[in-house]
Amino acid sequence: MGYKRHPKKRYVDPSSRQMIYSKGRESILKKAIELSTFDDTDVGLVMFSPTGELTTYASKGRVEDMFLRYIEQQHDSPDGPLENEEFLCQSLNRLKFEAEMMDKMDHLEALQSELNELNWLNYRAEEKMRLYKPDLSKIYSVAEADYHEEIVTNALRKVEKLKAKLLEEEASSSNRTSDGASTSGRDGSS
Repeated sequence: MGYKRHPKKRYVDPSSRQMIYSKGRESILKKAIELSTFDDTDVGLVMFSPTGELTTYASKGRVEDMFLRYIEQQHDSPDGPLENEEFLCQSLNRLKFEAEMMDKMDHLEALQSELNELNWLNYRAEEKMRLYKPDLSKIYSVAEADYHEEIVTNALRKVEKLKAKLLEEEASSSNRTSDGASTSGRDGSS
């Protein structure tokens, strides 16, 4: 009675084939990851979808490195080196170089995006600073002058509140220090 395997049929419809491939791809990738993790095995996987999309996985390094290592090991094989070995090595090295360049380009794009964000923040900070120190030669109306006066007045109020708070904290800390000194002086004289 055991498990009976049914033969798989080939789907003619391209969308069905793509859907089946997508489901199978996830399970194969999961198995490759499990194999490399639990069995401490180097796993390299290359798959092409029915539409020609490439999926690769390498447990250590890049897939190209694994293929190059395989080619090097074939020299010691009783069968001898692979056919077209030189062409294969050149192609793999070129793919490895291109992949590294793509990684560097992605990193460069990320840095460029970060730089753009920092430039935007810098621009906004400069705009805020212009509100506190406006270019007087560019104020052409009473309304603009009133606007800048209101901003400066509000900023002064905030500074006055902060100053009052700091003075209170300073006074209370000096009172605590003087109370502690007078108390310790009485204790020492007893």
